[in-house]
This record gives sequence, structure tokens and C-alpha cells, in this order.
Amino acid sequence: MTRRKLLLRFLQAFGAGVAGVIGIPALLHVMSPVVRRDDDALWRAVGSIADFPRGEVRRAYVEVPREDWARALREKSVYVWHSEEEGPVVFARNCTDLSCPLEFDTGSGWFFCPCHGGIFDRDGTPKAGPPNRPLYRFARRVRDGVLEIDLRSLPPLV
Repeated sequence: MTRRKLLLRFLQAFGAGVAGVIGIPALLHVMSPVVRRDDDALWRAVGSIADFPRGEVRRAYVEVPREDWARALREKSVYVWHSEEEGPVVFARNCTDLSCPLEFDTGSGWFFCPCHGGIFDRDGTPKAGPPNRPLYRFARRVRDGVLEIDLRSLPPLV
């Protein structure tokens, strides 16, 4: 075997190894939603459904299962809008542009992003500013009069 063929085979093996190291985890990441089971859901109580009157938006806090010392890491702030048509809708508190924390103004009925002026309607639709996607919504259910959300229904950084 010549040096040229040996070097060619070495480069091919190296390329296949790099492709495997990058490609296999990428493929698993892309396929994970397809093979994810429903029992992977992490349901947490938001509060009694009676605490969220129809037509209103209220802030709520959900306990996150963590063993950290900081209380801020063990709670997630969400907004609950009890829609006339859809029932309770639970929004993540983050803007869909840069993930800044939103504030809800009861007077105007809009969500405001203080970072760069994003504005969302009470149904989560972007109205002004850079955001072009609606607010993130958690998967939700009502069991025995208690509103629950699946913490794993949104990406981890939301």
C-alpha cells in the first residue's frame, strides 16, 4: 500500500468518526420528540380553577422540582388567562424574542416586554416590537378543580 492510499484511508476513517460523533447525537436530538412518551410529562399544580376568573389574566407561581438553595430557582412564574372560548391558557412569562420577563398591564390588557418594547395581546399574539411569534403556551389540564401544567411541554430555557 502506498503512502497516498494509506493517508486517504486514514482521512476517510477520521471523517467517518467525526461524522459519527456529531451526527448520532444530532439525529437523536431531532428524533427525541417522536419517541418521547407521555409519561415523561411533569405535571405541576398552578392553582384552583376558581382562582382564575373568566376573561382575566393573573400571575401564578408553579413549584419546580429542584434541590437548589435559591427559592427563585424553585418557582416558575406564569400567566393564566381564562379565555371564554379556550378555557384556561397558561403562558410562559418570557418574551418570544429575547426571553426577557414580561409584565401584564391590567389597564390595557397587554403584555409588555421591558427589554425592547415588545407588546402582546392578552391571547399572546404579538402586536408591536421585534417579537414575531406568539407567547409560549404550556400544555395544561384541569383535574379535580385544579389547573395543572406540564413543565416539560416547553423548551427548558423558557
